[in-house]
Amino acid sequence: MAADPDGTAPRPARPTLRNPPPLEPDVLALLPAADEAPRCSAHASGIGTDPGGTSIAADAVALVEVPLPWSKPVFANGVLEGFKPMMGLHVGSTRVLAAVPPDERDQHSRIPVVLHWRVGVGTQSAYFEADGPEGLRGLFAHLAYHSPADPVPQGAGFASVGYAANERAVLVCTQGSHDVCCGSEGTRLAADFEAVLRAYRAADVDEPYAGAPTAGGRVTVYRVSHTGGHRFAPTAMTLPDGRMWAGIEAGEVATILDRTADAAAMASRCRGWWGAPTGPAQVAERAVFARIGWPLEDMARQVRFRPSGDGWDVEIVAAEAGRAWTVSVEAGRTVPTIACRALGGLPAKPATEFRVTEIWETSR
Repeated sequence: MAADPDGTAPRPARPTLRNPPPLEPDVLALLPAADEAPRCSAHASGIGTDPGGTSIAADAVALVEVPLPWSKPVFANGVLEGFKPMMGLHVGSTRVLAAVPPDERDQHSRIPVVLHWRVGVGTQSAYFEADGPEGLRGLFAHLAYHSPADPVPQGAGFASVGYAANERAVLVCTQGSHDVCCGSEGTRLAADFEAVLRAYRAADVDEPYAGAPTAGGRVTVYRVSHTGGHRFAPTAMTLPDGRMWAGIEAGEVATILDRTADAAAMASRCRGWWGAPTGPAQVAERAVFARIGWPLEDMARQVRFRPSGDGWDVEIVAAEAGRAWTVSVEAGRTVPTIACRALGGLPAKPATEFRVTEIWETSR
């Protein structure tokens, strides 16, 4: 993993001079040459940076439709001004993201919002429309203390418009105002996957053909604001499994949604599961996923961690399934997180990868 201490991607300013940062020699050796200015995603891939442990950690994600262009951060002005990336709602800790309105939807004063939250082994989704910015604030104030299924007060400035269970969705980070890698690579991924979906619908076949991205049902693609980890672009979150992915391509997204991908092979591209609270915990849970594969997604589980010596012991407990794992994790190498398209990659920040040293299953 290569995460910043707060779990978010850095926001470097472009330097005018090459002033080496206070990095250790082995980290300095991984920087680009002084006359090179690579994209951060290309550099991270080139030095083999492990994306594990950089996922969003939350109980829910709230997607608010906000027309482009977006500020950096998206909460600086406009519809989401005054909101925070993480908010405490009745359903739990919630990551708030802007979402690009679908092209075919007419723009109007109402603001569509969808809330996806973790329930057991899947997700529930609730859909709302708010009457402008004030209605949007009223909606989030309501959701702070009420279940999404609770009645909406008369004259509240927002309305409930539906519910769904286990929506199959892909959240692709496309915020170019935050980082060019997500703006270009993320937008390409979203467009490629949407094209695959259109081709499938146009085929008008009765049965899903081999490799069809919608073999398991309808898929919704959301183009969202900054999710962290732009150095791993294109990056996406899949639902209902709640995993984040690095350097992902359209065909791979299809196999993830249909659970036909080789889990052990894909695990190295997994940034983490949203139910694991920290980098070491996400890397540990990922190791269990790599070991037992997609059946893990059908197990309601809790992830707990504690410091142990120079590392961490992480417990992944699937009580209802009668299974549990203990995973030992330690700090791995330190790698530079460079400034995108800046000479020499400077200023750069150090980031720590984590590695699993032992994993064993215990009966419950």
